Amino acid sequence: MTIEEIENYRNFIKNMSDIEREEYFKKISTGEIKAPYTGYPHLDRVWLKNYDKQFLVGSVPNMTITDYMKSHNPQKEDLNAISYFGKHIKYGELYNHIDEASKVLTNLGCQKDERVMYLMANIPETAYLFYGGSQIGVASDYVDPRPDSINPKISSSKVLQLIQNEKSKYIVALDQCYLAMLKPIEKELRDLGIGEIVIVSASDSMDVKTTMNYLSETANFEGLKALKQKLAKMKKINELVANARQNSIIPTLDYKQLVAGSEYTQFKKAEYNPNQLDLIVHTSGTTSSMPKPITLTTDNLNSYAEQTIGANMPMGPGDKVLHMLPYFAAYGVVDVTHAGLFHGCDLIQIPEFAPANLGKLIMKYKPQIIMGPPSWFLGLLKDTSLKNKDLSFLKMVSCGGDVLEIEDEIKLNDFLASHNCNIKMSKGHGMSETAGCGSNAIGNYNKLGSMGIPMPRVVYGLINPETEELLRFDDQTEKLEGELIIHGRTISSGVLDDKEYINHVNYDGIDFIRTKDIAQMDRDGIMNFLSRSDRSFTRYDGFKIKPHVIENLLKQDENIKYCVISPIYDEQRFGNIVMATIVLEDNVELSDDEKLIFVQNIINKYFIQNSEVSSRQIPYKIRFRNSLIYSSNSKNDYLALSKEGLNGDEFTIEIEETNISVDSLKVLPPKKGYQRKIQK
Repeated sequence: MTIEEIENYRNFIKNMSDIEREEYFKKISTGEIKAPYTGYPHLDRVWLKNYDKQFLVGSVPNMTITDYMKSHNPQKEDLNAISYFGKHIKYGELYNHIDEASKVLTNLGCQKDERVMYLMANIPETAYLFYGGSQIGVASDYVDPRPDSINPKISSSKVLQLIQNEKSKYIVALDQCYLAMLKPIEKELRDLGIGEIVIVSASDSMDVKTTMNYLSETANFEGLKALKQKLAKMKKINELVANARQNSIIPTLDYKQLVAGSEYTQFKKAEYNPNQLDLIVHTSGTTSSMPKPITLTTDNLNSYAEQTIGANMPMGPGDKVLHMLPYFAAYGVVDVTHAGLFHGCDLIQIPEFAPANLGKLIMKYKPQIIMGPPSWFLGLLKDTSLKNKDLSFLKMVSCGGDVLEIEDEIKLNDFLASHNCNIKMSKGHGMSETAGCGSNAIGNYNKLGSMGIPMPRVVYGLINPETEELLRFDDQTEKLEGELIIHGRTISSGVLDDKEYINHVNYDGIDFIRTKDIAQMDRDGIMNFLSRSDRSFTRYDGFKIKPHVIENLLKQDENIKYCVISPIYDEQRFGNIVMATIVLEDNVELSDDEKLIFVQNIINKYFIQNSEVSSRQIPYKIRFRNSLIYSSNSKNDYLALSKEGLNGDEFTIEIEETNISVDSLKVLPPKKGYQRKIQK
């Protein structure tokens, strides 16, 4: 085609309605219409040749997420849906528990289109309430239940702001989350009109056998000493929770008792509405001071679950899935919970997860499906609990949330093969805004270093990040390189209460979101990640770091002339940690002891006492330099600072943190053997 003909074709596409355009592309995918080749990936969609034509012309049934999940599991009531320390909840029981949750929420006064904010871990009740709320048209608003700071007042103030911003009228919390995150702000919550708080305990679904299994797992995984410490800590927390509830100015209600008292309650099922808000999840490390809410509708959720069939994801009835990924991230609640239950899988709940225990969890539960960030899987390479073990039971080991380097991918594939496993690492690309996974790498398009091809219901394009001009293949181009843009039925509108949180752009009449991810795409639609246009990177635990946010924060200090944040790969964590390189003002000279005090002060002032940031943004390493490294064109050479690595002259900031807590912090100077705690 000539350039003029291509432009005419683009105008032809642009002038269609959304429905006409969707039907047109369906006919192209089946060969009913032969479309011209334009060189624009979002128009040519060459990756669809990998998918079944009959699937591509199908559509998602008009059902609520609860009904859709049930409809895909006919006559599977006796299969395990959720497993919790040896207790198995079958699908028939799951449906009953979902109805119980709908009754409880109805009794609380929840009305259609209202929101319930959850501070919950991966326990059975979280799934019950998610589907039970959707069943009556109530949205689940999940926030990170972990304290965001070692200063409890700051963590609580962030939750308060989220409740205000997102207009949640009801709160359900795990008992220890209530203690840490809600008790400190109960007066403010009362002033907002919060009438009661529902408390769920991680032991609510435990009987004697389940409790013994939990204690046995802790002892086997962490040792008897750790078990004794955990039991002592649990006892103390239980006492603190009981005392806090007794003295609370807001009534606290036990979920377990609410279920018992709602036996005869009738609830009204919500009718199907594709735009019904079912879910609010949150991003991390955004440019604002608060996590960004991502709104996902019935159509978003069901479209994701449905397209996993067309994408040939090897999930099936009875498959066991290790469920560590949290509900407040789309990857956890959509890609694991909803897609997993949609396929009839057995979700093994892991409420408190330590990556060091992944190998032991694998051998204990022998799952078929595991999803997580690369750092989790890289830890398996040195895991003695897997030595000479047969892992042939694995069907899909999928990593996302961060880049898996080619050399690490080779190591992991060799590791799987040496353990009698016939699969390779599955990778992909995605965002909370795309309901999780947007591209997938399996089968013949699972090339080393690639992110695979777009999922069946997702469309990718590329633009020049500076000019925002669309990129296309010409006769000489084998790979396009630019910023990825994404369109599809899984994509969030990005709107909550008329406020837009996502940057949308329109090309050829098609609505896209910008990703800020710089990538390559070849002529088959296979993509490789290159970098982030805003230099952001992912911490070892999946938390997104925006360098300029931390840099601007530290440069407020009158003694700091320059500050550069860069990722440093940590061998023990199998992922990136945060390094801050600081150049002091010309007139500032500090001795080693003065530098220690200086580091303590800036950590305390700009992070610990600052409600605008997360403790997960605190640099792990701080290095002082006389000047920065510059490239040949006199610009900061950020890559060189990362490649410089660690040489022992850094101050180290150690924070005790797990997936549900943040504890003490201390600063270690370069001089060995000297340390001083700065915060308890």
